[in-house]
Amino acid sequence: MVDPSFSRYLEGSSQSFNPYGAGAKVYGSGRSAPNIGPTSKPESYDMRDRLGVAKRNAMLRRLKAGQRGKFMSSEYLTPPRSY
Repeated sequence: MVDPSFSRYLEGSSQSFNPYGAGAKVYGSGRSAPNIGPTSKPESYDMRDRLGVAKRNAMLRRLKAGQRGKFMSSEYLTPPRSY
């Protein structure tokens, strides 16, 4: 069984960040880097950009249909998807 106080300690909830502290920094759960993931690969940025473009296009379709007064069209009535 996991001790809840020990897991809080590993997450760093009882510790405060000291910008002038010496030594390796710990960013919650024992991570030594503030961001872990595919940030150095262009594919991760491409996926983020594609999602942004898709959301923008969906909102523009709805806006244009509303401006034309086509409130019963599929462009206006389609609910927004969570991407």
